[in-house]
Amino acid sequence: MTRPHEDLERHSPTDHRPGGAPIQFPPGAWCAIDIVNVRADRMNAGISTYETLIEKARTSSTRARAGAVLRSVNHRHVIAILEIEGHEAFRHLQSAWDDHHLNADRHAVAESSTLGFYRLTTCAGAAALDPATKDAYAFEHVARGPERARPLITAIAAAEGFRGALVFGADDESASAIIYRFTRATAFDTFRWSAAARQVLGPVGASGEAAVPAHPVRTFG
Repeated sequence: MTRPHEDLERHSPTDHRPGGAPIQFPPGAWCAIDIVNVRADRMNAGISTYETLIEKARTSSTRARAGAVLRSVNHRHVIAILEIEGHEAFRHLQSAWDDHHLNADRHAVAESSTLGFYRLTTCAGAAALDPATKDAYAFEHVARGPERARPLITAIAAAEGFRGALVFGADDESASAIIYRFTRATAFDTFRWSAAARQVLGPVGASGEAAVPAHPVRTFG
């Protein structure tokens, strides 16, 4: 069943369908990641916005590949991840998405957004994004480069309930975006507050945005 559009004037007439097949980004993949803060009552509009943007990118000269849209459990964040060819493709995508954001901001869909260019530096376990799974996911953005974040994999592999993780390093090596996958949310919370995690990433929220429970709601394979 299709989901009705909100703010139709900002979207292409696309048939949005929730779900999708599990996707796995290949090691070394270049990805555009947009972290969007939204009002809770605008969550669905934010998701629709990024479904449209990703679908447009996949049919344009950007040559976008796999992609996913995640929503936070508290309905305050939308995270969009799209695999693209490289730096030139990111510049084209940045221009197209910035134009759209200007329009979206005027309609109060996004309170703020941070679009960045990242490379998948490390992955472990069952790191696929799967809208159908009952596993718990979380997303975190930390102000630590990929080299400083990489030891996280050693620490996380022994954690109870660990299923998988993806570590994306920012192109300028100033930050990392991390997606965690655990069998349940409480297992992730226990790990993230552990001494091992804090040694690598610092206290929760101290070096960037605190980890937020988030779940894939749409994938593009």
